[in-house]
Amino acid sequence: MIYTLASKDDLIGISFNCGSEYIDKYFSEELLDDDDAVSYCFWADARKQELVGIASLSCSGIIIQSASKFNITPAVEVKIFAVDEKYQHKIFPDADEDAGHWSDYCWYYLMEILYGITGKHCGASHIVLYSVPDAVTFYKRHDFKAFAELMAMPSNMGIDGCIPMFLNL
Repeated sequence: MIYTLASKDDLIGISFNCGSEYIDKYFSEELLDDDDAVSYCFWADARKQELVGIASLSCSGIIIQSASKFNITPAVEVKIFAVDEKYQHKIFPDADEDAGHWSDYCWYYLMEILYGITGKHCGASHIVLYSVPDAVTFYKRHDFKAFAELMAMPSNMGIDGCIPMFLNL
């Protein structure tokens, strides 16, 4: 498995279907043109013929409220993270079943990217995401927690049915 920045040349003729209408539409219509995010592709191998997963990262923050004041803690947002249906719930070749699914390997590579960004370029101390209910268990397994009581998401981040989650770096 390898990852690359999403590029028009790599995605010519490539299909992607994760089962979420919103994300599938994002892939086909916005992934390469989203000015608010940088997108990555996770490929089955170096030939880049089979797209396993996608991720889009954006700048964000966590709003911490107390009485009449608030503080914004810098964060990198995982705006999109999805795995193609062909690879969902499938174990990576020669991997341990507990943490060896294709989705886990995509996530491990994404974390490598995130630690590189936060360690060298932007200094954020958190990762945030807005999880669909079906994926909460996956993110909890990777040490994410639901927003605490005093945490609030920006008003423009309301995604119906999604659960705001964070990870301390």
